[in-house]
Amino acid sequence: MTPRPLPKIVIPVADELLSGWLARLANFNHCDLVDLLAHVGIDGRYVDVLDFGLEDSAALRIAAVARTGVELVHSLTISAATPLEAVLTAQFPFQTCPICSVHGVALKHWTCLGLRLFDVRRPTHPDHAKA
Repeated sequence: MTPRPLPKIVIPVADELLSGWLARLANFNHCDLVDLLAHVGIDGRYVDVLDFGLEDSAALRIAAVARTGVELVHSLTISAATPLEAVLTAQFPFQTCPICSVHGVALKHWTCLGLRLFDVRRPTHPDHAKA
């Protein structure tokens, strides 16, 4: 059964995740996010994992309620990393900046076939120019 569409629709902003868009959609329609999810047929306890994957049937119901396409709903989720992306992502920070380390910032950098894609000598923030 397809739930009734909401009276007000909200267009997702650039790089917005599904949970944020649904929260704004609920706010514009004067209801809680948990109530909106119940209307769609999704248990409110799963709001934290909506961004990481969504069944096609749930995406279809959300699209019907929000009067939008299923492709748009799926595009708001974080897709799983491809095997190539997983291999190229560092599992631990192996390059550090002394100035950034003082502030507790650790970066994970990308490498590809032994080529460095990140130049540690290039200043990335104003404090580097002074150091």
